[in-house]
Amino acid sequence: MFSAASRKYPGIRRYTRPDPRGRAGAPGLFFLLLLLLFNAVPSVAADTVAVDVTAVYASNDGTSIDPALGTIRGKLRSMFNYTSYRMLDRKRRTLSVGETGEFELPGRRTMRATSLPAQGDKVRLSVQITEGPKNLLTTTLGLRRGGMVLVGGPSHQAGVLILLISAE
Repeated sequence: MFSAASRKYPGIRRYTRPDPRGRAGAPGLFFLLLLLLFNAVPSVAADTVAVDVTAVYASNDGTSIDPALGTIRGKLRSMFNYTSYRMLDRKRRTLSVGETGEFELPGRRTMRATSLPAQGDKVRLSVQITEGPKNLLTTTLGLRRGGMVLVGGPSHQAGVLILLISAE
């Protein structure tokens, strides 16, 4: 909308804002406030996260791959240089934001996972893996709901332990 000065003096262009109290802006403002209200109310599902931890033993003893590993077999082969993979254990815990769950791992190890605040379809987990009093790993994982992170590392028997950590 141009002012009267710009009509009188065509070389001067001065823009004035429309009246915010006008009818055209009211439905848009109402819709925006409604949208903000719905985004501000957290859903019950977003307050909890189901954490699934699968312990896999990887070694170069033989060439077998456990059928229980399903579709993840190809990813294991592409990411790690071992010829044999066997699922040892699988545990699942549902955690609220701020809650810590403990997962017993093979080899007298323990993993503690704490659900941290996250937005949208993201999940954040503070993870600590210990062996007795010794801290093996402390990290924060960020992943999409339904996503998976593979953590390879601590030696186990003649190979290593690989943890598949997923969150929904």
